[in-house]
Amino acid sequence: MKFHQIIFPIDGYRISNFLNSLDEITDSIIYISKPFDNTEYLAVGNLFNLDLGEKKLSILDEFILNFKNNIKIEQEDEELQLFFGYSKFPSVNKERLWKSFKNSLWIIPQYLIFSKGCNLYCAYNFLTSSTLNVSKIKESKQFILDIIRKSNQFNKKSIIKKLSEEDYIIWEQKLAEAIQDIREDKLQKIVLARKVDFKISGSIDWFDVFEKLNSDYFDCCNFLIKSDTDYFFGSSPELLGKFEKDIFMTEALAGSINRGSNEFEDSELALLLSESQKIKKEHYIVINHLKENLQNHLFEIKIDETPLIKRLKNIQHLQTKISGRLKNNLKYFHLIESIFPTPAICGIPISKSLEKLITLEGFDRGLYSGIVGMFNLSGKAEFYVAIRSALLSNNILNTFAGCGVVEESNPYEEFIETELKLKPIISLFDNEN
Repeated sequence: MKFHQIIFPIDGYRISNFLNSLDEITDSIIYISKPFDNTEYLAVGNLFNLDLGEKKLSILDEFILNFKNNIKIEQEDEELQLFFGYSKFPSVNKERLWKSFKNSLWIIPQYLIFSKGCNLYCAYNFLTSSTLNVSKIKESKQFILDIIRKSNQFNKKSIIKKLSEEDYIIWEQKLAEAIQDIREDKLQKIVLARKVDFKISGSIDWFDVFEKLNSDYFDCCNFLIKSDTDYFFGSSPELLGKFEKDIFMTEALAGSINRGSNEFEDSELALLLSESQKIKKEHYIVINHLKENLQNHLFEIKIDETPLIKRLKNIQHLQTKISGRLKNNLKYFHLIESIFPTPAICGIPISKSLEKLITLEGFDRGLYSGIVGMFNLSGKAEFYVAIRSALLSNNILNTFAGCGVVEESNPYEEFIETELKLKPIISLFDNEN
């Protein structure tokens, strides 16, 4: 079997323009945008997939090797991503809420629309065991060109109305239980998430949604995954891992505070963030976890001496960048499995935190705080932690936000932090409440 890829230019200046028209004709879409480096990908359809099932994440490396051994790639652009996909957070609670999404799925799309410089292109991917069918290639090319020509902004409108949210008293009780476990040395840190549900009426204009996200959250990885009739989307500020040949990069992103109304207030709040003993503790737990688990995979681990301040539209984070040179042959998912889930989204120790979340959260996180990303076969890959996100299913918008809990945590302050983290999603829609 041979894998072929035909690339041709297309008209347009922004890939998000095509989301609405393609949404109407396909049940399989993965859109990933990184405004900070002028990168957009729109993966349409499913030509070939690596379905993990319930197996360990690292098994994907074997699947990738089998693909390389059994399918001849006629030509590969080393800069262009090939596989796109996701993996869920390892929740013990399982709900039908996430039934449309696999546990872990990585696909080669039928079509890949991507940006390169200031131009847009489409890659038509196909497998063949015989000679190329030229007429079929022309038909497929014309199909995508016709869809793109029909694209417009649609001007759809959607309104949300809050259905449920966790009562603060219940939240306070959960925090008290978590803090007690920390005081008894059962845990060092745990990350608790809230789920707030909204009824959504009208139709979502995905172009408008990502116009806002790409503009307001320029430094984030903005994403949309459509599976059947359900959608998972969000704006992640957190890089889980990036591979560039033999170099691996990640970051600790833990510790948050709100933005100020001006530059002076921003700086004052950033100083509070940097000097908070509680936040420093939370942040260095993540750094230590990453350092300890990367030692088996990397030479010369480099860690920023002083955390940076990552400023988003409505929140600021402590950020420490970490990098190193790979020791062994490239195995993306062996390395990712060693650090995921991190204490920034789960807690520490990992296994005990996961057990505790069964009772404290009581819901299936699914793709929230899972992995979304892309990779090729030439050593280029990027994976992000799927936070600041929501699931849209049957006209219900399920939004998620979490916060890190240590012994010094204040329940009210942590609650307000989750409110801040819900805003990137909620602010995309008109609110009826």
